[in-house]
Amino acid sequence: ISLHNARGSIDGAPLFNIGLIEIHWRWAPLSEKTIEVTNIVLDKLDVKLESYTDMMVISGIKIPLTGSTKAADTDIEEKQADVKPWAASLGMVTFTDLDICYLQHGETFRNSDDDTRQIDYCVNLEEMIWGGTISYGTDKTLLETETTPLSSTGDFELNGLTVTNNILNRNLLVSKASAMHNVEVKGLNDIHIDTLEMKQLSGLQRNDDKHQDALRFDQLTINDIGLKELDELTIKDISLSGPGIYLVRNSETDWEYQQWIPDTGSGQAQTNEDDSTVNDTGEEPASAFKLAIEKISVNGADWCYLQKDVSLYYCLTFDAFNWDGALAFDTRQKESGAVNIRAKGDVSLLKPDIHNHDIERSLLKFESLELKGIDITDSETLALSDITLEKLSALQRSQQEADYTARFDRLAINDVRYTPNKVAINTVELSGVENSLSRNKDGSWEHDKWLIRSDEEPAATAKENSEEKQGDESKPFLISLNKLSVDTDKKILFTDNSTQPAMITGLEELKLELTKLYSEKPDSDSQIKLFAQTLKHSTIELEGTARPLAEKVSLDVNGDLKGFDLRVASPAAKKAIGHIIQSGQLDAKLTLLAKEGILDSNIALSLYQFHIKPMSKKDAEKLDQTFGMPLNQTLVLLRDKDESIHLDIPITGDVNNPEFNPMDAIIKATSKAATVTLITFYTPYGLIYAGGNVLFDVATALNFDPIPFDPGSHELTAQG
Repeated sequence: ISLHNARGSIDGAPLFNIGLIEIHWRWAPLSEKTIEVTNIVLDKLDVKLESYTDMMVISGIKIPLTGSTKAADTDIEEKQADVKPWAASLGMVTFTDLDICYLQHGETFRNSDDDTRQIDYCVNLEEMIWGGTISYGTDKTLLETETTPLSSTGDFELNGLTVTNNILNRNLLVSKASAMHNVEVKGLNDIHIDTLEMKQLSGLQRNDDKHQDALRFDQLTINDIGLKELDELTIKDISLSGPGIYLVRNSETDWEYQQWIPDTGSGQAQTNEDDSTVNDTGEEPASAFKLAIEKISVNGADWCYLQKDVSLYYCLTFDAFNWDGALAFDTRQKESGAVNIRAKGDVSLLKPDIHNHDIERSLLKFESLELKGIDITDSETLALSDITLEKLSALQRSQQEADYTARFDRLAINDVRYTPNKVAINTVELSGVENSLSRNKDGSWEHDKWLIRSDEEPAATAKENSEEKQGDESKPFLISLNKLSVDTDKKILFTDNSTQPAMITGLEELKLELTKLYSEKPDSDSQIKLFAQTLKHSTIELEGTARPLAEKVSLDVNGDLKGFDLRVASPAAKKAIGHIIQSGQLDAKLTLLAKEGILDSNIALSLYQFHIKPMSKKDAEKLDQTFGMPLNQTLVLLRDKDESIHLDIPITGDVNNPEFNPMDAIIKATSKAATVTLITFYTPYGLIYAGGNVLFDVATALNFDPIPFDPGSHELTAQG
């Protein structure tokens, strides 16, 4: 059967166009009511379908819509109940150059116009080819075992597909080429496809030269696809290259993709109402669905999120993501309520970069992440043999590639096990740490630029969330860590640009070791060992035990601070109290002891060649008035013959006292030995920057025996 160059029109307006239709068929045999179509060719088909509330229009032919056809359908079914069904098979099918349009109005034909359009799409297809056989009712075995005796074997190709939304005047979907190889169907309960390939696909076209679509990929390949009983899907491997996503939120309730959703008005509302009615009738819910995948690889991803109502524009790119193992998911939850997911295998992620396009900086990037020995039995049980993270950089500070707030060479975590409310880790090793933290001239932090800027006030929401969480009685989260080690010979810097000149301090070497940290056994001792060297080659060493997770913290740590150059703190001293440190070196012997939350510690300080000078007479008088004693005369009293100053400072109090104020503690300590300047100028601006703020973190209350002075005098009173 052939039809060439068929056209239809009304009053000169084209209705349809058919370039070529060819159908080759035969009875095989007629007595078995079997028809075999060996070849179908369709070329240059141009058809338009229109739907109105009162009629359908197919290629210009108007078909009025009548009432329900359920009764007629029932009659037909009864008449055909005892009739033997026909069998058929289909061979080669070739469609080329197809243009099919569908228009749906939410009005009658007479009252319709462009504003009543709900759906207006056109589909253009360059080529569709089926090469193989599709059969229905020809396989006697399937006739006995399947309600739908459909079978097939062959290849399918779809080339040059474009779906256009005529209301938006943009493409919904563009696909260069798609193919399915060796499609084998043995009834609807046994379907297998060797390979599914899709090339150069893009969706949801945008009016933006930089991001021309919301969804896209270069190529998708899925191998060894099996579908059993319509509820069990197995896939050997999935490979996706060049995937792109561009998601835009205009406001809290308005997403850019919503423009593609047809507005069908009351019809949609009625559909939803009907659906809810069906669900309320007590029908059985949909059967469970199972999914199993062995390998997944994604290459060259570019995923972006733009939120226009706030300043938030991020893109995630990465070179490669790979999953190699066995992944299984079942929609039925376990009896415990856990998600029914199982996984065993390895994951790797290469060169991801989370980039903030508002400030053109990288939030986070690293060379590689590997998760090995993943073993998941459900959503509440996870085990990992190794986690390795290489070359991480976070919070880019400037356009210079190496300028980041935080960096490290390698993080290695060994033997991780997670169960509800508990995580156990064998070892954590961090090496090559390199940090650069800075304060701006106005006192703000350099990394404040990463904060989300919004005109909306989030405080109310935060308060509501806080109130919702009140009263939750959840189990405590338990942590078990056998060993933590940090080792770096790279610089850890702090720069304060709010001082004149800018103050730069930090470490050039750090070694930290912490062992046996068990929250399940909070009263067991954890071993602590610390060594650090500052930029000026002074050293800090600490070693001992602690119980940081106990209800009442205990610690027994001894250490030394040697050769700290106090001139480093001069810019901060100048800003705070109008004095500069002309010279000085500090040593300190640290004895940090706390038993069940009660401190009984001591700091033995030794200062050498310590000299401080006020910027003005007014600054000197202000400081003397604040502390009730003259600074320089007090220092004279404290100096030995070799110009050194030695002082023991006992620290006692309750570790858990939230009212602790370090400055109050300093003033009390200075009153005991008339060392206002020594403690005030050195401790906040020297020892803290060298790592000594640990002392004040654990000392939350201090008790000292005061030594009274007369205001303005360096002479001790009779009571002192």
